[in-house]
Amino acid sequence: MPSKRVISSSFETLTKKAKVLSVPSGKTVGKKAGHTDSRVEIKTEKTPASHNADITFEKSVDDPRVKIELESELQPNVFSKVDPDDFNKGPPSWAQIYNTVVQMRSKFLAPVDGQGCESMPNTITPGLKVSNPKKYRFQLLISLMLSSQTKDEVNYEAMVNLNKGLEKKHAGGFCLEAMSELSEIEIDSYICKVGFHNRKAQYIAKTCQMLKSEFNGDIPNRIEDIVRLPGVGPKMGYLLLQAGWNINSGIGVDVHLHRLALLWHWVSPKATTPEKCRVELESWLPEKYWRDINPLIVGFGQVVCVPRAGNCDICTVGRNGLCPGANKRLLKGPVSEERKVKLMKQRADLTTLINDYL
Repeated sequence: MPSKRVISSSFETLTKKAKVLSVPSGKTVGKKAGHTDSRVEIKTEKTPASHNADITFEKSVDDPRVKIELESELQPNVFSKVDPDDFNKGPPSWAQIYNTVVQMRSKFLAPVDGQGCESMPNTITPGLKVSNPKKYRFQLLISLMLSSQTKDEVNYEAMVNLNKGLEKKHAGGFCLEAMSELSEIEIDSYICKVGFHNRKAQYIAKTCQMLKSEFNGDIPNRIEDIVRLPGVGPKMGYLLLQAGWNINSGIGVDVHLHRLALLWHWVSPKATTPEKCRVELESWLPEKYWRDINPLIVGFGQVVCVPRAGNCDICTVGRNGLCPGANKRLLKGPVSEERKVKLMKQRADLTTLINDYL
């Protein structure tokens, strides 16, 4: 199995991989007995990908019985490369392309890394996935429902608005109970900058009622039930299962993954929709890559291989002759100063990639 992906967010905080260890009831962790608020130790460990993460943090949590050990990485991203045994399990050169993208993604932070749906709840409330999995699943669902036809940065702003507003209105903060008390007009006022916000406000209100009446106030853990929720399709459903329930039952295919899978001939021209693309990818891609492929390729598509005007001059896939759609004009020679100015206006800091080809 490939190792888990580790992300450092773009908000000067580290999104960390965590595990929960039981602490005897009544014990106060990280503070002396008698203090009213409990704290936990958050320790980082050295790993092959990070040799300077020798730091100890402290973070407040609600439950004094929980100790959280977090391993943080100071690299932007760590995705696993394709195992040599899997090279021949897909279309020609797929593994070389995949591994090249893995290498490039280690050099920059894309919007999906700190503001994508999976990481967003933890970016807003660090440690939420571990300290309150149920609330994390709900916030993940809402972020996914808001994400269609909306950039991650705009979606993130809407989620921050909801978090601030609901924390003021409800003791439980951004949770199902608080959201259920809002009218569609109130929901819309928080999310008004996302695409199709009026319709999404309706979907969210109806979904909250369904979760309470049919699913005991939690997110269902079967794709058949998830796609019954208003405004929730297969892509959202599979991503929700992966991140919310650790169930890897399908690939979440968004516009970036669909576009690039077609470009690189990972799927046939008949895969004209994300759902058809998902079915074809799952027919050959080993299951152990199903979870990573979405954030890996999405971040690449957001920043390097952007729609209509790819940055082929800093793309190792194109430079290595692996991309059939590479702009040959941009591949000639080093990156010019004029191009450097344009590249620095992308949605991520591409300094490291640019320096590779100056």
